Amino acid sequence: AAVAVAQVDARASVLRFAGVGNIGARLCEGGTWRHLVSLPGIVGTHRPTTLREERTAWADDRVLVLHSDGLPSRWSPTSDTCRTTTDPAVTAAVTIRDASSSARPVRDDTAVAVLAPTPPDGP
Repeated sequence: AAVAVAQVDARASVLRFAGVGNIGARLCEGGTWRHLVSLPGIVGTHRPTTLREERTAWADDRVLVLHSDGLPSRWSPTSDTCRTTTDPAVTAAVTIRDASSSARPVRDDTAVAVLAPTPPDGP
């Protein structure tokens, strides 16, 4: 099993991330994507003795995409994926759709979660 936890402290403008196993995490900052790293291991069996928490700034232009290893490893996010005005559920669905190809289909155990700021007209 693999586990990742992402927490946004909006008051401090900080994103905290930690993961173990095959969980992908990509953070879009002002239109540029970068990876957040999960440690190798299997939760419950072979896991690191200590977890590394990554902290980075969080702002209204950030989008975090977490995904299971069911998404092809060579998936490249598009500029549309980084839009903070798009509903996160739509971003997740489009990510699954766009990551698939006949050569590298998305597997049935694929999971995608998207963390984005609340749009100005949102709840």
